[in-house]
Amino acid sequence: MRPLYDFSQLTPSRTLAPHDGMISPGLEDQYFDIGRRALELVHFSSVLCDKPHYPNILDLPCGHGRVLRWLRAHYPYAKITACDLDRDGVDFCAKTFDAEPVYSEINLRQLPFDARFDLIWVGSLLTHLPQPRWLAALDSFIRWTKDCGVIVFSVQGRTVPSLLARGRRNVAENIDKPALLEAFAQTGFAYQRYFESTPEADYGLTVTSPEWLMRVLQRYPDVIMRAYLEEAWGMQDIVILYKKAGHFEPLLGVPETPLPAPAAPANKGWLKSLFAK
Repeated sequence: MRPLYDFSQLTPSRTLAPHDGMISPGLEDQYFDIGRRALELVHFSSVLCDKPHYPNILDLPCGHGRVLRWLRAHYPYAKITACDLDRDGVDFCAKTFDAEPVYSEINLRQLPFDARFDLIWVGSLLTHLPQPRWLAALDSFIRWTKDCGVIVFSVQGRTVPSLLARGRRNVAENIDKPALLEAFAQTGFAYQRYFESTPEADYGLTVTSPEWLMRVLQRYPDVIMRAYLEEAWGMQDIVILYKKAGHFEPLLGVPETPLPAPAAPANKGWLKSLFAK
């Protein structure tokens, strides 16, 4: 995908952490390209939302700075908070990119943030959480964002389920694929824990349809969806939200109410028969 903006003059740090699990040997350029693409999308959000400056930024999960290094290069004046369950990554970002370190929690509501951030970037987190933690995470991001602030996050939308339904190999081999697709077809939301994950960690693959996501977001009267971009960050979709207090009337519910129950599928089990072929 061609670049959205010319950032060739930026010189982000190329210092790599020895324990960065996002780097594949020989594919270091791809690692930097993915980080640059995230910055392009963040800059796009600033244009859409008329936000020329992001003085206070949260990168969660920050990892070892795949995206944060680009945020630091483009916003040298900003206070950037690096937050992750991976404490080695947080420490590396604090030391290497002058970020404010905060160790994350599995329950994000336990983090000590208030409505302080002008921008929250969330890359590859909501793509791995079961629904209760997914909804709690979104609620936290919105609470932590200042009025007139911006949230940019990635989700797995229609792409991965389509690849799985077509029998693509080497995609999500460590989950129950038929169960994931059946739930996705029924409700627009599906989660399957990775085989190697534990019930305590409960980490897996999450797919969400644009329609399901919009049903969730429309219960936040203070949030405007500025963009939903399919396959904008690799195979992941990108969502751009703008927070503005009282912009909508809460006619469609509030976050505390349950989501509408989906109708029962007309032909339950059809995906299992598809994989049995």
